[in-house]
Amino acid sequence: MGEQSSRLKLGRINFLNVLPIYYPLEAGVIANPFEIVAGDPCRLNALCANGGLDISPVSSIEYGRRAELYHIAPELSISSAGEVKSVLLLSRVPVEHLTGKKVLTSSKSQTSVGLLKVLCRLRYGVHPRFETGSCLQCFSEAALPEGCLAIGDEALQLAASGLYPYVLDLGAAWFEWTGLPFVFAVWVLRRDVVAGKNAQLRDAIAALLCAKRWGLSNISKICEVAAAGGLMRLNQFEQYYRCLKYDFNEPERRGLELFYSCLFKAGELDRAPQIDIYTPLASVA
Repeated sequence: MGEQSSRLKLGRINFLNVLPIYYPLEAGVIANPFEIVAGDPCRLNALCANGGLDISPVSSIEYGRRAELYHIAPELSISSAGEVKSVLLLSRVPVEHLTGKKVLTSSKSQTSVGLLKVLCRLRYGVHPRFETGSCLQCFSEAALPEGCLAIGDEALQLAASGLYPYVLDLGAAWFEWTGLPFVFAVWVLRRDVVAGKNAQLRDAIAALLCAKRWGLSNISKICEVAAAGGLMRLNQFEQYYRCLKYDFNEPERRGLELFYSCLFKAGELDRAPQIDIYTPLASVA
């Protein structure tokens, strides 16, 4: 009981995009100090904001809205510099013709919804009617909406359905527009955790970075584990993981800062926050 309570609570997005980092932790390949708590991005956002997690990947828009609660963990993100394959706008007409049309948005990822709104308003100059709902559920109904935002494993599943003739990869659309990576999620540490558990955090960050290095160095194993679930074939997962980036360096930082500026211009943020990256070497009294 004591050992369990002393472990840091680490959030885990229950999508396959985090498998390169979490498989080595969960399989015991990389020793770590974590109790892992899984959930969709919106659940992890809420848990982290309410103090239920010590470290977690959160939607990048969550940091944008509550930056005063968090530090960003160094060298970790879920990003793409081009297509991402798992954040898609499926539509009956080209995106340029969606003004006034109903577009169903996922309730699972606030960042993807924010990115879609930014692209619609600032890049394409269109104003769809956004409604929250289940993409998979709408596919079983007779009257499909004009557009549907699908994310994560759901997007991988629905992309080849053929029900929508137009598929816009939002990662590719952002990169073509800005020339910068798009950061879908960052790992954050609550500021009160840094104040209370600073001594544990150096090893925690080291374990996460070690897991990332192992996962990316053994991506064939990651693809085999992912393919065993039957969602896609092995070669499809090889293509998928080639699209994903897990670093947070200067290009990712500039891409995230631009996203926050665009969210502010689009009326989705009250202000563009400063990026505050945690430094494990720092001493906190």
